[in-house]
Amino acid sequence: MDPRRRDRIKVELKRAEDYLNAAEQLHRHALYAPSATSSYYSACHAATAAFLTVGSFDNAQKDKFMGFMTALRKYSSKLDPFIEHLAALKDSWGFNTAVDYSESDSLLRLYQTRDFVLEVKDFLRRAVKV
Repeated sequence: MDPRRRDRIKVELKRAEDYLNAAEQLHRHALYAPSATSSYYSACHAATAAFLTVGSFDNAQKDKFMGFMTALRKYSSKLDPFIEHLAALKDSWGFNTAVDYSESDSLLRLYQTRDFVLEVKDFLRRAVKV
């Protein structure tokens, strides 16, 4: 893998970790909607880091990537209601409106995102030694 792509993967993974940390802090301060939003961004950056590994693969790398894709599908199915809710309300959002999340909804998003980021980190350790 070329060094520029490897650096980009590291940047995306760092962003995923930063948004995850922000989500945890926001949740601790009872800011549940911002916490859920930060969780979403964390997952997006983690997925981007994983997808940046796509390129020329040997069979071992391909098997590792397929394992990650299976984990991604499992994670995405858990988040589907969350993502659909955001998509349905995005047109009606204004400067003073937001999706309202309860403490438990926010915490669920946080736990799902933490699991996903850990899956991505494990995949990247095996696939590209990041």
